[in-house]
Amino acid sequence: MGRGAEVVVLEARARIGGRVLSHRTASGAYNLGPAWVWPGIQPRIARTIQAAGPALTEQAEAGGFVFQDQTGGTQCLPHGFAQEPPSMRIAGGIAALVEAVANGLAPGVVRLEQAVRRIALTETGVAVTAETRSGPVTLHAARAALALPPRLIGGIEIVPALPPSVQAALAAVPGWMAGQAKALALYDRPLWRDAGLSGSAFSQAGPLGELHDASLRGAAEAALFGFFAWPPALRAGRRAALPEPVARQLGTLFGAEAARPREVIIQDWATEPFTATKADQVNGNAHPDYRPIALPAPWGERITLAGAEAAPEFGGYLEGALAAAEAAYLG
Repeated sequence: MGRGAEVVVLEARARIGGRVLSHRTASGAYNLGPAWVWPGIQPRIARTIQAAGPALTEQAEAGGFVFQDQTGGTQCLPHGFAQEPPSMRIAGGIAALVEAVANGLAPGVVRLEQAVRRIALTETGVAVTAETRSGPVTLHAARAALALPPRLIGGIEIVPALPPSVQAALAAVPGWMAGQAKALALYDRPLWRDAGLSGSAFSQAGPLGELHDASLRGAAEAALFGFFAWPPALRAGRRAALPEPVARQLGTLFGAEAARPREVIIQDWATEPFTATKADQVNGNAHPDYRPIALPAPWGERITLAGAEAAPEFGGYLEGALAAAEAAYLG
């Protein structure tokens, strides 16, 4: 798009951030989407953090690591596993970084609750039609950058239509986190540390498959978070009751007192229409091997794929989102 280009960001949601979302308490913000960054190997995120100024803290890993087998039995590895490079957390949550970037934009650049429904190629560029509360709105631009999971592009009418082979290729790319869910459990104190535990665990029994300490430094409360191992269909059938098995598992892993969290928050990304499609209901916890995606001519001359899944490196990660945006900007 080039330096000096006039840009408008159409955001389908009523908030910025997409898969970046925080649960806020009086003590601070907890990540319900991505939680970690690795500035030592991710130069773009490192530069963004340096420019925005938030502090970084290393993921708490000191203490024992709990493993739960398929039968529900547990064993503790007293020294745990040190991550290398260490996972880092942003003070104020990932949302603080997104908000800092957004606050640097001119008023009116980001327009909320404008879901793009149609993109038509024109003689001079593209005509982009968005659905808004007051009706459809059409903008004309030289180019459009689609910063969304490739599968969601199938919900946008593109004129002329993309070739069937291209549509199939986009539909085959799973959105990162699209089939996943996270649980956040809040406590008055980090009681697992009293038992010499780090708060980290792996489980083959579920409902959570991987857990970590989510406590905020200096806060008058503590927290654990976990990724669900149960697939979307199983979660959907038990949605209202999910906090109960989560709390029960926490008690099994970290002691009876851990079964009584002050609150359990569930964020299921598979239920978010601006994140997931029906194809994402098939659970996939492994990180896909994303590859750069470019549309063929004439579409590729006017439409750039700029989502994290289309990144030239670190596909799916925050670093990948910045890499894809950088490629769209320089392209």
